[in-house]
Amino acid sequence: MNSNFWKAIKIWSQKPHVVNKRLAGVTVASSWKSPSSFTSFSDVVEKTAELNKVATERVADVITELKWEKESVWTDELPMNQDSNDCYLSLRKCIPKQPNRYQPVYELEFIDFKLNQAVYIPLLRNDETKDNLLPSCAYALSLADDKIHLEIHNDGESGAWIHNNVLPKLQKWFAEMDECDAIGAQSLRLVSFEAYNELYQHIKEKYVHNITSIWPECTDPQKFIHEDVAIAAYLIQLWRQESRELGLDVNYRQSFFDIGCGNGLLVYLLTCEGYPGKGIDIRARKIWSLYPPEVQLEVSTLSPSETTAFTEFDWLLGNHSDELTPWLPVMALQSSMQRSSDRLPTRFWVLPCCPFSFWGKFQREKFSGSSQSRYAEYLRFVAHVGETCGYRVEEDRMRIPSTRRTCFVGRTEQRSAEQWRPVASAKSQLIGGGGGGGDFKPRAAVEPVRNCTRVERSILDRIVELTVKNLLAAGSSAHVSGGQWNAGGTLVLGELVRLIGREFSDLHLLKSECGGIQTLLRNHSHIFVVEKKAVRLRSPLELSAQQWRSQQRPNNKKLKTQQTQQTQLEKTKTCWFFQRHPDGCPLTGDTCRYLHVDL
Repeated sequence: MNSNFWKAIKIWSQKPHVVNKRLAGVTVASSWKSPSSFTSFSDVVEKTAELNKVATERVADVITELKWEKESVWTDELPMNQDSNDCYLSLRKCIPKQPNRYQPVYELEFIDFKLNQAVYIPLLRNDETKDNLLPSCAYALSLADDKIHLEIHNDGESGAWIHNNVLPKLQKWFAEMDECDAIGAQSLRLVSFEAYNELYQHIKEKYVHNITSIWPECTDPQKFIHEDVAIAAYLIQLWRQESRELGLDVNYRQSFFDIGCGNGLLVYLLTCEGYPGKGIDIRARKIWSLYPPEVQLEVSTLSPSETTAFTEFDWLLGNHSDELTPWLPVMALQSSMQRSSDRLPTRFWVLPCCPFSFWGKFQREKFSGSSQSRYAEYLRFVAHVGETCGYRVEEDRMRIPSTRRTCFVGRTEQRSAEQWRPVASAKSQLIGGGGGGGDFKPRAAVEPVRNCTRVERSILDRIVELTVKNLLAAGSSAHVSGGQWNAGGTLVLGELVRLIGREFSDLHLLKSECGGIQTLLRNHSHIFVVEKKAVRLRSPLELSAQQWRSQQRPNNKKLKTQQTQQTQLEKTKTCWFFQRHPDGCPLTGDTCRYLHVDL
């Protein structure tokens, strides 16, 4: 349990922004270690009170003068040496999500294994105590009787916020740590977080409003725009750091090639920020025509091979590039081999999504026999491809509104033709030994509709009929107003497929549809409820006509005025239960949200 406590503290230490929404994150300015000389939380507060009088830029020097040894407390692996009497001290810079509104604030974090507690002390000046990023009081978190305890110094409004927000979240993490065991990797490790956040806010303020106002796609603009803004900020910061590390000309801008660019927004953002590049995709999007002419987007079908190269670009980008993802390192290698010796090798950045190998869908059993998820093994496969191609592959996690946030950055050093030869040989062996060895099959330019809407009506009706039959058999009749009514039972989708398959030999026709029977049932949401991989009947009793009408009332005052002039919302859809359920509809025609019309 003690180990779980420190795991929960580590999450709070590294990811305070998940609770404090004013924060973008924290960076550690300096960290030290010393045998613990503190006797209590109050002792820690008293002995560090003088640091609030020291200028922020002098705090690290003052602590170093106290003979604390430089060392970081948080390592990638837990548990740490929790049985020691050491105390770890970190000077942390808390970065605001809105830098125009808040200033960064420094904070001291004490991880004291002798006292078995974590102490947080904000370094606030007199003008920073109101409407600030952090609680203005010091507080300690400790473990006693298998519970996390909170102690607050100079309690007040900020102390109440800690008690009501931070403590419950820590208790939740502590209780669930045995189940999840692992702590998520820290995000944005390869770039300066503070510089990234400033750049992200700059790009967001500069572009998001205008793009959102003209967004012509059917996709969610809030997700896709903010995702590409975050990726653009990350890449630009990565490239700025690269320029400084390699001593490139201050006016140099890396060129890029976005392979499978989709809506082209990333290409637009990078181009507008001064980075030359190009994007290709198998089909154009509506928004392409709205970009300025300097944004280079091309409709093209790329069928990669071992000889495919793009020597004119510094970086190859793969943002959810799907079947092209494992080819990114291969194409980067081939480009590097063909580039002139006075130019840097081609680098790559890839954000894997749908798992593909070189010749088709990724098959996990062909890569390893571990117990990891298919996606985790796919990430390992992509990293392995990059390493085989001679790249130093670094993993990072993006801050984007997506469940697939892991990315890889591939960089390598310049080599001679002779030095490239064994790398190319290993690459060829990997591709040839992947079980494919055939031709690459790009996706169709026009994606087929596979949402069950193109399946024959007779097949859909038969599956709906059999689903209702099996759900009714799994349930029992109950008394409702006007008599008995069978609401049916609940069946796991796998069991339902087995039961339907006994009576319907054409069920296999749904296998080519995305989601299969689950999609079909969701398309009939007026009859079924699909949740947690199970299905049940959607009883008309769950939502009456009056409740339905109240939900349709808009927030817009003008529309409300127009609607109040109508006596009621018109019903346009017939009640399936009234027509086909053996017990009919449990509601009357007036109270049911659907029309009661005889077949």
